[in-house]
Amino acid sequence: MIYVIGHKNPDTDSICSAIGYAAFKSALTGEEFVPARAGELNPETTFVLKRFGAEAPVFLESAAGKDIILVDHNETAQAVDNVAEANIREIIDHHKIGDVQTKDPIYFRNMPVGCSATIVYLHFTENNLAPDKTTAGLLLSAILSDTLAFRSPTCTEMDVKTADALAQIAGIEDIQGYAKEMFKAGSELAGKTPKEILYLDFKKFTAGDTTYGVGQVTSMDADELAELKGTMTEYMNSSFDEHGVDMLFLLLTDILDESSEMLCAGKNADETVQKAFTSAEEGRYYLKGVVSRKKQVIPALTEALS
Repeated sequence: MIYVIGHKNPDTDSICSAIGYAAFKSALTGEEFVPARAGELNPETTFVLKRFGAEAPVFLESAAGKDIILVDHNETAQAVDNVAEANIREIIDHHKIGDVQTKDPIYFRNMPVGCSATIVYLHFTENNLAPDKTTAGLLLSAILSDTLAFRSPTCTEMDVKTADALAQIAGIEDIQGYAKEMFKAGSELAGKTPKEILYLDFKKFTAGDTTYGVGQVTSMDADELAELKGTMTEYMNSSFDEHGVDMLFLLLTDILDESSEMLCAGKNADETVQKAFTSAEEGRYYLKGVVSRKKQVIPALTEALS
């Protein structure tokens, strides 16, 4: 049995690419490939799975002694527990090259596109295969999620063309209309604790001797994001020590305004934001045009910390 698994605190791409790539590998080889997850589903992904009648991947608590394929990440800080003790067979990703090491040469496909699901669909077409309607819907959802319905600077022409092809298979006639439904479901934050909100979409990174965590909440409701600011700022400062990082950041991203406000906690975190983003003002870090953590935030923070 070979597990296909995304990162901890999985987003829609991490879950749907795991399902899609497991389906592709099973169809191609006849072997058993099982989609897995390393954390709990967020509201958006839950909506997507229900919308297309798909089951959630199995929860893999530890990768020790198991054969696995990593999708949507290649950094140990983001990977399932005990990834160093696993037999990593392949990696499919669209992020910067991280620190995952393997014992032997493996198939590692990393492309500068907006979503891992785009790369997964490319594997289908290159092998004259096609995903079924459910899988196509999941892969489409992942692309819309990661590219903010093509608004993110990470979005490429390949992502758009892939989404169009997948929408035809999945029977989605109004892509933008479906994206709005998905984003609305994903921003349903009522009843969630500040900790749950922080970890809806959270990743850890390392720059030099500094480890930092970046969470992101996306919404089409500016008022909802404004209400979060005070609560989350207080929580991040009061709970800082329990997160295991030197600095803590949270992006509140307004999809319609195509902007983000950054909250931060930790020694020198404020100074780091001001150094990374020239538009940042002391006490308020409103970042116009910044919506992508991968392309716009992580490189800027990493450079500021170098």
